[in-house]
Amino acid sequence: MIGFWIILGIILFITYVIMMSTMIILERDKPKNLIIWSVVFLLTQIIGYIIYLVIRNVFYKKRNSFNLKIKEDEIYEKLISNNLNNNRANTDHEVFQFNNLAFNTKTTINNQYDIIDDYSKLKQNLSEDLGKAKKYIILELIKINSKDFNEIKDVLIKKAKEDIMIKLVHDRRISFKLTKELRSAGIKIYRFSKHNTVGNVYSNLRNVISIDGEVVYIANLNVTQRQINSNKETSFAFIKVRGDVVQDIDVQTHKDTIFASGKYIPYDLHNASDFHNNNQIQFIANTANTDLELALIKAICMAKKSIQLQLSAFIPTESIKSLLRFAINSNIQVRLMVPLKNDRHGKYFASRAYAKELALFGANVYLFDGYINFNAITIDDDYVILGSFIVDREHLNTSPQSILFIKDLKAVKILNNKFNNGIENSYRINNAKFMLVREKFFKNFV
Repeated sequence: MIGFWIILGIILFITYVIMMSTMIILERDKPKNLIIWSVVFLLTQIIGYIIYLVIRNVFYKKRNSFNLKIKEDEIYEKLISNNLNNNRANTDHEVFQFNNLAFNTKTTINNQYDIIDDYSKLKQNLSEDLGKAKKYIILELIKINSKDFNEIKDVLIKKAKEDIMIKLVHDRRISFKLTKELRSAGIKIYRFSKHNTVGNVYSNLRNVISIDGEVVYIANLNVTQRQINSNKETSFAFIKVRGDVVQDIDVQTHKDTIFASGKYIPYDLHNASDFHNNNQIQFIANTANTDLELALIKAICMAKKSIQLQLSAFIPTESIKSLLRFAINSNIQVRLMVPLKNDRHGKYFASRAYAKELALFGANVYLFDGYINFNAITIDDDYVILGSFIVDREHLNTSPQSILFIKDLKAVKILNNKFNNGIENSYRINNAKFMLVREKFFKNFV
């Protein structure tokens, strides 16, 4: 990124010199005009520098606000510690043990989950569960597409009129009409971060819906108009969770809502789940100061047979890229699938460039002819990493995200089938040495 700004500065300086030289030649008999234009160009640079300082100031304010959130979260956890069920599983799994220490989270058992791969089915199931809410509903979403939110909106308005507490936390702007309609029904709406001048850095990427602290959905409800209008296929994977792990997710949604609203929300004790199984699930919610990359690095390091990544974007950090290359050299099968379609062109070309680079190392890389609306990683046919996260160096270590580590053969089979079915609609990268100029450009500067 530094190289980009250096090159841009050189280009601007050369442009400035050329313009000044042209002005001297054309206006050599008019010193007055030459002085005026020189002052104009100089003032333009000064104004640009002032704008830069303002943006950087907002950037640091945003980062400081998240540092404050860390402290608020710790205080809240202490206040509600007596109201939590502390049923946790003892595990000898090294990745889960590592996450226990690094993220202060525990492995849970007695869980039930459903991986939903159809968008219409997701909205149907979600509408039914929202309709059964008895206490509260908390929605924490990145952004909301008004047209795509209509079915959910109607259910929320109906429950709000039944005096069910409903809070909606969003990160990006939503339409004024939708905001007015929801608020008039009594739904509380909060913007997660007030400092949005600097783009997506430190954005809240969680897509979590908690219903009464008993049912949780981790799902991206925002399907863009580009995907809807496209004739290309879109691959989905949403997860609905019930059981002991729900408490951990629910507490996180409460903490994020407190941060966004500035108002304390009491947390009531929830009964332990009635499920009796050994579905081990661990919830990890990183914050601005918690390094999610560590969890992925540990997972990659522990792989013995295979690593399978089906991602909406693949812009890895140097550590993850090096570890995947090391895994390939250690005869571990690495399979990667990224989409041919993306709503952000820069991310799309950079992602494809990194995918080609991984193919050069020896990975089996596929370009899905359409959109991929989820991120999932399978390790050794042993466990899966699924949730609202993105393998993007811009967000991986800075933006709040939510992921689930699921150690269950059922989840492994579902995601393996999705990957294998996706291969039929994908292009295998055979000539990875050929990289387009635009791919190289966005790989270096995105």
